[in-house]
Amino acid sequence: MGIGDWLCSGVLRQGLRAFNAIAATVLIIAFSFATSRAGDIFAQPSNGLSITNSVSNVLPQAGGAGGSASMGAAGAPAVGAGTSSEPAGAEAGWLSGLHISGYANETFGMWQNPTTLKAYTRSRNNLAVARSLLQIDENYRLNENNTFFMREWFVYEPPYSFNSANNPFYSQATPFHSSFGHVTNDFYNNYQVRDAWWENKTGPLTTFIGNQIVVWGQSLAFRVGDVVNPTDTCWAFGFANLEQSRDPQWMIHPILNLPEIGPLTSNFIEVVVEPGFQPRWWPEQTHDPYNKFNSELTAGRVNPCYPAASHGPSARFDVQYSTDAIFGANAPLAPHGPYATSSQQLAGPCVNFPGPCVGANLVDPPAAREFFVCLPGLVRPGFNPYPKNFHPVCNLGLSRRQGNYGPIGDGLLVDAGFWRVPGMQPENWNEGVRLHTLFGATEWTLLYYNDNVSGGAPWSLKWTPYTNLWNYSYYPIQEFGVTMDRPLPMPASIAEYFPAVFRGEMLYQNHVSFESNRFQDMNGQRWSDVVKYMLALDIDQAYAPWLTTTGNLTVNLEEIQTTILDNAKFSYVGNDLSEQNLKNDVSVLFNVGTSWWWSDFAPTWTMIWNPKGDTFALFPSLTLNPPWTKKYFLKLQAIEILGGDKEAGVGLFKGQSYLIAQLQYNFNLL
Repeated sequence: MGIGDWLCSGVLRQGLRAFNAIAATVLIIAFSFATSRAGDIFAQPSNGLSITNSVSNVLPQAGGAGGSASMGAAGAPAVGAGTSSEPAGAEAGWLSGLHISGYANETFGMWQNPTTLKAYTRSRNNLAVARSLLQIDENYRLNENNTFFMREWFVYEPPYSFNSANNPFYSQATPFHSSFGHVTNDFYNNYQVRDAWWENKTGPLTTFIGNQIVVWGQSLAFRVGDVVNPTDTCWAFGFANLEQSRDPQWMIHPILNLPEIGPLTSNFIEVVVEPGFQPRWWPEQTHDPYNKFNSELTAGRVNPCYPAASHGPSARFDVQYSTDAIFGANAPLAPHGPYATSSQQLAGPCVNFPGPCVGANLVDPPAAREFFVCLPGLVRPGFNPYPKNFHPVCNLGLSRRQGNYGPIGDGLLVDAGFWRVPGMQPENWNEGVRLHTLFGATEWTLLYYNDNVSGGAPWSLKWTPYTNLWNYSYYPIQEFGVTMDRPLPMPASIAEYFPAVFRGEMLYQNHVSFESNRFQDMNGQRWSDVVKYMLALDIDQAYAPWLTTTGNLTVNLEEIQTTILDNAKFSYVGNDLSEQNLKNDVSVLFNVGTSWWWSDFAPTWTMIWNPKGDTFALFPSLTLNPPWTKKYFLKLQAIEILGGDKEAGVGLFKGQSYLIAQLQYNFNLL
């Protein structure tokens, strides 16, 4: 068994933090564009821009046409009320308030150069994705004060040779399992009730109760103030838009309209209370190859996987790993390179300890610490930062006895046990409050969120010193934020053609966990406060007769920065990377789109740039609508990953460029 297989943790803890900082660009990166704005009482149609995946316009849901379960920035869902068409005075039937709509979507994608994926799989098949999705929404308006909404997903993906070709690796992952291949092939199949909630209006109070998505941030591509719902990274690169990547949460969600106070208008206060009871029973969790969670009743509170279904070996859309020996960071176990972190990153000679050699000979932080301290004889001379006279007594034969799963199961060199999700006691619940107001032409919101599951991402792998025992746990963080947006002041003659809006938001996070390789941080943990901010400029549906007489022009520019207030020299990104955390990580998004022939031809150019490695993610697309209907459309898109740093930002996905064709049919059943 390769060392990398022992050490594949199934999660890039700080990698995820870094991805969140840039919208998890392409992983959780940016997910997609939502068009809601802070202060909208009703969410905008979800005809948004997708930058992480094959779907950039996932069912444009017109008002009253089916209802989006996603809460707008003001927290109110976009619900198609389904009002009765009975004539005045006629007795309405009990089904008159029921409206059923949805869409069927087929996504087909091909790798542009499958030979570049040799680090991930033995397969050379060009097929990247063949995904069928059926979404059905039911809106039922009982009366003017009570509305019900429910959304179902039915997703099927066929077996992929990408996964099946990795079966020899899976069979060597542990002596207790012969193969995870069949589980990985079934991982994305999804048959579930996704959202289900009841809306009640009583005077100035509107209350939503049920499984919901609540969007507090207003960034189109990056998650800054969007803190309520954890991210399902199984639905990231290549698949979902931002709404699809949010994990609905069971909650009580009241919104109270407040009276005007002097110059402050459009005032309301919004509260969310999320109990610890968050079950997840659909296949992507129940059939998790690593069996990470000991209870399905609380597993829905956290991210089910990241960055992929598996990266020991890699499932599709996994990230790149370290291949360079770095003093003080990783532990090269062979006398010479080339190196690889894990068995999916095949490279040169490898170490035959403690089992069959499968091609991994580089141990990345934080697990490198166990080798530096307890197995120094295996580390290449000159790469161990610990003193030669530091020889503690280690016990590497312990077991948590919590399940023989994956490469980090009972008694293995890295035994992580179950991932410790906080229980259902009230002190472990999540709560948040947001205040909205309008001052002149500027919308403001203030938010506070008490998160007991650290955004759904656990701390980085934490060591019990001098043993083979490690653990993942979820910890509390306090988050404070502010958002604002306003039209840019400009002469009316210019504003008529270029209606520009400025947006901004800021989030402060208290006591965030980071991986540390410092000697004094023997358990591999350190903490710091984090500040994120986003600045954006929008030109929305500008009249541009010089470009198109039947369409308009939309331009979006967003810049986001994540600052680690107490950065450290020996703090690295994630469990399987040797990239140092940046003090200030910056990403920029640019999007421009237009249309011709009344939106029958709609080209869009979207790109994300990260200065680290001069890295680009490019997402050009063309949507084709038939002139006689808008019920169905064809979308053609390319995803191109370019850059000089394969362990930073979107560079993590180098080698995974591919082409997508997507056909979608929208329907109304009732």
